[in-house]
Amino acid sequence: MRTLEIALTSVFLLPAFLPQIMSGQSISGSVSGVIKDLSGVAIDGAMIQAHSAQFPGTYRAVSGKDGRYRLTGMPAGTYDLQVSASSMKALERKGLTIAAGQSLTLDLTLEFNTQLGTLGEDRVTAAAEAKRHHPPAGPTPRTPEGKPDLTGVWWSPRTVDPGKVELQPWAEAVTKERVENNRKDTPQAQCLPNAVLRLGPLFEFVQSKDFLVIIADDDYPGFHQVYLDGRPHPPDPYEWYGHNIGHWEGDTLVVDRVGFNDRVWLDQDLHPHSDKLHVIERYRRPDLGHLEIESTVDDPGALLKPFTVKRVADLAPDQEIHEYICNENNQDVGHMVGK
Repeated sequence: MRTLEIALTSVFLLPAFLPQIMSGQSISGSVSGVIKDLSGVAIDGAMIQAHSAQFPGTYRAVSGKDGRYRLTGMPAGTYDLQVSASSMKALERKGLTIAAGQSLTLDLTLEFNTQLGTLGEDRVTAAAEAKRHHPPAGPTPRTPEGKPDLTGVWWSPRTVDPGKVELQPWAEAVTKERVENNRKDTPQAQCLPNAVLRLGPLFEFVQSKDFLVIIADDDYPGFHQVYLDGRPHPPDPYEWYGHNIGHWEGDTLVVDRVGFNDRVWLDQDLHPHSDKLHVIERYRRPDLGHLEIESTVDDPGALLKPFTVKRVADLAPDQEIHEYICNENNQDVGHMVGK
């Protein structure tokens, strides 16, 4: 798929670089390297993508078991590089310059997506957890009304396209402050609801004709509902998980979310939001064992333009959601260290 995408992009760029081709000069460059965590362990399955304001298209690659990746067929220009991986903080490199025909080597190190990095929250545990995924095969289950039945327990989704987040200056400053403060003030550490876009490590869908209930196993209170009965949003919604209404477009459930509490964070990358935040989620179950999730985020108060995140989750038929009473034994807060 990546080869096809790059080939198509190159076709559109051909006229602008025809003089270079006629002179025998190569116009394509590449970026390659190794992605590791702070312990020096190679990260398998990291998603790398590069954008350029100068050209259409996106260049993508996925790291192998040895952590190696390679982006090819890139015209000379300036790029923004984004890297994401399960249980790791997303990394962004802006203003990366690629010369015509250049093969750039860029090794990258990702940080853990938790502050403490203790047993159970480390990269090795996350990798072992990922190996437990054995989604069953079979057709998409359906409700008596003929709609796809999303009911089931699902593993935390994998990001297949993180989108491109472009923040307004104030939002970028808040994100930077949260990073430098070691995410000490994250709402989840205070037993408050987690980020708007976060699901997992396990989450459950319970679907009926008029409601979809979404339950998370490590969040508090850890559930919210999507109304499927045709009701509109109330005049002035204001909830931690937003007010959620859904409708079907063919076999895709479209969920409209508005009215988020000011204190909730947008995502695990520590981005803030404004009171103008509007999220559209699209859920599709193409078969028995997989769930596709597409989240489009529009926030003219915090973003320069909307962006879309695409994720895929595997069914976890042998798992179940347990109750999570965060404030019962919340001992981590005292160990959270800021700047």
